[in-house]
Amino acid sequence: MSHTLQTKNLHSGYDQNLILKDVSLSIPENKISIIIGSNGCGKSTLLKTMARLLKPTKGDVYLDNKSIYEIPSKKLARMVGLLPQSPIVPEGITVADLVGRGRFPHQSMFSSWSKKDYEAVATALDMMNIAEFSDRHIDELSGGQRQRVWIAMALAQQTDILFLDEPTTYLDITYQVEILDLLKDLNVKYGTTIVMVLHDINLSARYADYLFAVKNGKLIAEGAPNDIVTSELIKETFNLDCQVINDPISNTPLVLPISRYHK
Repeated sequence: MSHTLQTKNLHSGYDQNLILKDVSLSIPENKISIIIGSNGCGKSTLLKTMARLLKPTKGDVYLDNKSIYEIPSKKLARMVGLLPQSPIVPEGITVADLVGRGRFPHQSMFSSWSKKDYEAVATALDMMNIAEFSDRHIDELSGGQRQRVWIAMALAQQTDILFLDEPTTYLDITYQVEILDLLKDLNVKYGTTIVMVLHDINLSARYADYLFAVKNGKLIAEGAPNDIVTSELIKETFNLDCQVINDPISNTPLVLPISRYHK
């Protein structure tokens, strides 16, 4: 199912520290959108505000033309899933138990697990290729395996919109590509709208249908990677000199940094 998600004149931050300043955007439905920008520019703040983890000081977030703050929490959790950065692992929990927590929004206080609940967990485990680890404790797994478990929990929630804050952080390149491939599978197979924050501009350009570039809390560019990723945008966004060429593998922009030693 498709949902419209928009921000209008969004201002947000932490305590008295304003990070986002007048951000208005519309997330493309059933696509992969990636937010890019330098450290501290407001990427994660934007994602958290859209996911209702932060309340804006001004402006609003609209889901299907209704303020996200007017939607009951449990109903919202059936529509929007979130994988935060560096989630905390409950002590002594198994893979299957953690993934199963993604079903909570679909259950009432007194209901028992249904066939649909078990099927959703099994599907999520299979999609992330971790069914063989279902009885193992989370703390026995590698970093890449743990990340797949967290994503599986979000998948078990079966939402139409999925937010991910740096899903490839601390992972080597093999796991990064594997995770992003799995998210692409999810988008292609189920039409899930995916919005994520990534640091790697080249992986962002490869996997995004749409990019949002943020600088100093403001949206400075948006569009398809082939339309907006230029050496000028990278200089403005990251203060980095570079050349942008065509990636021969994906036919997307490939950013080649220019250091002081290679000019």
